[in-house]
Amino acid sequence: MKKRQKRQILTLALVAICSLPFQNLIAQNGIGYPPTDVVTSAEVMPVLQSCSSIDQRAEREACSNESMMEHIMENLVYPEDARQKGIEGTVQVQFVVSQKGSIKSVEILRGPDLLQKAAFTVVNSLPSFVPGTNQGKAVSVQYVLPIRFELGE
Repeated sequence: MKKRQKRQILTLALVAICSLPFQNLIAQNGIGYPPTDVVTSAEVMPVLQSCSSIDQRAEREACSNESMMEHIMENLVYPEDARQKGIEGTVQVQFVVSQKGSIKSVEILRGPDLLQKAAFTVVNSLPSFVPGTNQGKAVSVQYVLPIRFELGE
């Protein structure tokens, strides 16, 4: 499918949830808090390897968020079953950027069943990150990423 057609079919919301909203979300879902070796916010947040050479922290994080969104938009496949049935919605995907910069512990929190596998697959395929740090030490950071599936006209 051409890139332009994909954008008409899919809208993506990318939000890196900081600690308070994230904790409220998981508490409401009854999922529980992240393990003690995983944080929801770090002094220096993880960034994609491709953005790590940018000196300014805010620009580096903005580049990383934008690049994640581009990766998802380019690689997310709207499931044909869902398209035929007119199913739209938001899939909440929780994942961890590990201390080594890889994606792990991908889990679907909620969303329409027919859209969940596509969201899981695309988040699992994110490129490598430079891990987040607290006091100069690499830490695993947990994210919640809402991915909005929307059929175009």
